[in-house]
Amino acid sequence: MRFPATPALDLPDDETAGRFITAWERLAEPGARRAALWERRATTVVLVRGYLGRYMPGNFISAWHALRRAGLDAHIAPTRPGGTVADNAARIARAIDRLPRTRPLIFAGHSKGGIEALSLLIARPDLAARTRTVLLSQTPHGASRVLESVLCRMHADSLVSRRRLAELTQRAGLHLLGAARAGRELTGDRLPALLAPIDRALVELPFPIVQTASWSTRPTTWLDSFHERLGEIAPGVAHDGQFLLADLIWPAPVRHVLLPHLDHAQPVMDGFGFDSARYWQTLLATEA
Repeated sequence: MRFPATPALDLPDDETAGRFITAWERLAEPGARRAALWERRATTVVLVRGYLGRYMPGNFISAWHALRRAGLDAHIAPTRPGGTVADNAARIARAIDRLPRTRPLIFAGHSKGGIEALSLLIARPDLAARTRTVLLSQTPHGASRVLESVLCRMHADSLVSRRRLAELTQRAGLHLLGAARAGRELTGDRLPALLAPIDRALVELPFPIVQTASWSTRPTTWLDSFHERLGEIAPGVAHDGQFLLADLIWPAPVRHVLLPHLDHAQPVMDGFGFDSARYWQTLLATEA
């Protein structure tokens, strides 16, 4: 086994993963994707980028173009790459308030963007009432050990000497980009407080939530994949290059789809032949 130290995952036994597989296979051809999404044409789909957002070139662009070509009213939320959860949730709200208010909503959030979407919906019951579903991809429910190491200088006992300069450079870069404060929200010091109101509201939310979590063995982008570092911090534990697999599992009633060989950035950045547009279209079809 590649990751023998991975803890057992407490997941409900539901049919979501099977529906995802069926939809993925059905959408092998572009024409089939348009037909599968036909009933979504009157729905506004809000794509919410994760941490560093537009600083990652092409982030969510393939999926956005594909959804627009299929006739969906798809929008990339105007979040700030270094914005806090509260700041970005407010930005998303303002953008939605400028759109037609009669359309139902679907939120598709990658990584930290999923937390921002859920935070918004808890704060705005009127938008929650219009929401048909929230689709999450690699949205953490546990801390980023990588950002703890880079920004908080934690896990120092496992930091090899040749990586110290790299982390110093990464820390300086995040501060230079104005992204350090938002990055700390994904560490163990701050993330639990952000998730607590979401966890309390989960069973009351009037829409289903689906989270895809994954593990991978090779990075797809230098900016968002830290396989060697996670291997030092948690040897033998499955991860997606940014978060440990166990930290991507949400409590019920969130439904889960577990996917192997999928790096943290691939759902929005492609890489190694992965079709991110088909991925998000599959999630939409799964919940149709």
